[in-house]
Amino acid sequence: MTELAVHACRSLCSWHRTRKQLNGLPLLACRGCGSQWIRSEPWTPIDHTGRIPDDVRTELARR
Repeated sequence: MTELAVHACRSLCSWHRTRKQLNGLPLLACRGCGSQWIRSEPWTPIDHTGRIPDDVRTELARR
């Protein structure tokens, strides 16, 4: 398994789907710090506004 990129939060969070996949799952990334997330992770990304982004909600619904 390839590991996800994890970087310190800079309070600029903006999560979006990328064109890549990891372990067959769509890969989402934060445009603020470059951290990555897939729906099998036990945590939920939020934007700098405190809102769960639509791309993340879509993936959470597929869990």
